[in-house]
Amino acid sequence: MDSSIINQKILDIHDHVMGLLRSMKLPPYPSQYKKFFDQLFAETADEELRKDQENVDHKALSDSKEDVTKYLDMVEHSVVSFIESHSGIASVAELQRQYIDNAPSGSLEKFVTFIEGLSALNQTMYEELEKSQSKINALNQELQVARSELTTDPLTKVGNRQGFSEDIEPLIEAGINKKLSLVLMMIDIDNFKFLNDEFGYVAGDKVLYFIAQTIKGMIRTADKVYRYGGEEFAVVLNRCDVTQAQMIADKIREKIEKSNLLYAGKSVHVTISAGVTIHQQGDTLEDLISRADKALYCAKKSNKNCTVLFDW
Repeated sequence: MDSSIINQKILDIHDHVMGLLRSMKLPPYPSQYKKFFDQLFAETADEELRKDQENVDHKALSDSKEDVTKYLDMVEHSVVSFIESHSGIASVAELQRQYIDNAPSGSLEKFVTFIEGLSALNQTMYEELEKSQSKINALNQELQVARSELTTDPLTKVGNRQGFSEDIEPLIEAGINKKLSLVLMMIDIDNFKFLNDEFGYVAGDKVLYFIAQTIKGMIRTADKVYRYGGEEFAVVLNRCDVTQAQMIADKIREKIEKSNLLYAGKSVHVTISAGVTIHQQGDTLEDLISRADKALYCAKKSNKNCTVLFDW
């Protein structure tokens, strides 16, 4: 089946699900959305669409297994290399122990010779320690690269949803009994389906990369941007108040709106909608995301290309 036909069928189910959730006044949390989507998919999907889902699920499972296997291989390699790097130290230490146990008790000449031999062993130990430290530094760098690959979106080169969870969950847990100067901004590309239909998926990918890098370039080093899913991005701003957050969101929105993008000789006009909220005392991560999602939903309903703050 043509990929555009498959995509349209899935989007039709998605639109139906969102319509049901709105009519029932239910928030589109992932668990709620999945429940209705699975039910509608089971009722309406034809054989070809089911087969495509199986292929996608199989690929996702394979990718996940590949990521885990890659990380486990890296850990195993690190452990083996660490043991190898310390074997030389252990060997020299044993030689030193044996040498000291056999220290001479006779003439001064024998004692001088003993000291010279011990100094040589100490120099060898120093060299082994340097080798070991070099190996540890290399292993640490390899592990950092491996972790980065697992928490980075390969298309946009910013953090992925896993990276978002790993970074923000410890902050939320640490601030459960106080209010943090932490802002969550959810950003969605307006009319992204139209962009894909009008210009193709390659153009859509380029737009995603452009949006991600634009956001990254307009926030501080301590702040982070993540591709949260599809055409949606999450931005975490640290040590930031409501006024600053809304100003940053509007600057990003205006920058993207005024950008002159070209693809295959055609002008591609892109806008975004943003929902902003600030951490409140007692917030769970779900609370924070829920408020930001509500703000984003309001922005999308307000003719898009705008910023909405949800601060209660």
